[in-house]
Amino acid sequence: MNRIGVLGGGAWGTALAAAMASDAEVLLWAREQPVIDAINAAHENTLFLPGIALPGTVLATTALADLATCDVWLVVTPAQHL
Repeated sequence: MNRIGVLGGGAWGTALAAAMASDAEVLLWAREQPVIDAINAAHENTLFLPGIALPGTVLATTALADLATCDVWLVVTPAQHL
């Protein structure tokens, strides 16, 4: 797998993205624009997982269509929002 999509930018989704980023590029989808901006600019999810540095191979987006290029998806949205 070259590209993994993570659907959910909370603490769990961010942690999974970081764990998988050593083997593949990871594209993380989140609803919150501040989360996207922080991940792409500072490589940290300051809202949901502050203090944890993310690898440069983790990118973030608010566009679900961007996940179409991923080889596999992890859906890690909270049950109450699914």
